[in-house]
Amino acid sequence: MGKKKRRRKKEEAQLRKKINATEPSILQPPPSPPRRAFQLFRQTVSWTKVGLGVLGAVLTALTYYGTFHPHVSVEPFLTLDPVNPYKTQFSVKNENSIFDVRDVECVCWPRRMESGNGFSIVSPGLLPNVGHTIPTLVPGGSSVVDCPPVIGGLGTYSGNVDFAELEIVVSYKQSWWPITTTRYPFKAMQDANKAVHWVHTTPAEEKPILP
Repeated sequence: MGKKKRRRKKEEAQLRKKINATEPSILQPPPSPPRRAFQLFRQTVSWTKVGLGVLGAVLTALTYYGTFHPHVSVEPFLTLDPVNPYKTQFSVKNENSIFDVRDVECVCWPRRMESGNGFSIVSPGLLPNVGHTIPTLVPGGSSVVDCPPVIGGLGTYSGNVDFAELEIVVSYKQSWWPITTTRYPFKAMQDANKAVHWVHTTPAEEKPILP
């Protein structure tokens, strides 16, 4: 009888111990809706701060790049002969608003020309001695270059130009920046009066030199 009583007390003690161990988690109430909402708000604010920080870093990098990186533009400026597009002058401009660009090398590359009389010329690479050197371009400054007369007699013997491609290849230096080389491709287009003008194109739109 005594053994049964002791065993029952022992089982009761173990049961009370289990109840006490689980009692806090059972009795602990779940977070109230206002408190949970506040926790979610804090998490949202934290992620918003992270997103704003990343956005600020990206905008700063873009501003730095836009302010300091060298950029030169090339645009058709003046057509001296409406029949011969290779007698067009081009304006080379320093688009940077702070720094000079120096040793600006402009090379004219007449890639391809086809005329109405079946006359055609293909230049597989840059030609020697067909370039210009501009010592310095101040911020916002520009200078005019042309293509040396590597192709003559257009419109007289060869007929009107039906198709032509041209590249102005520009290399230049800017302080704290490596030498920059950029290709500016153009394609000849005829207007209603059969005058030929250069318009911008892209390297991907150029015809291949070799078939």
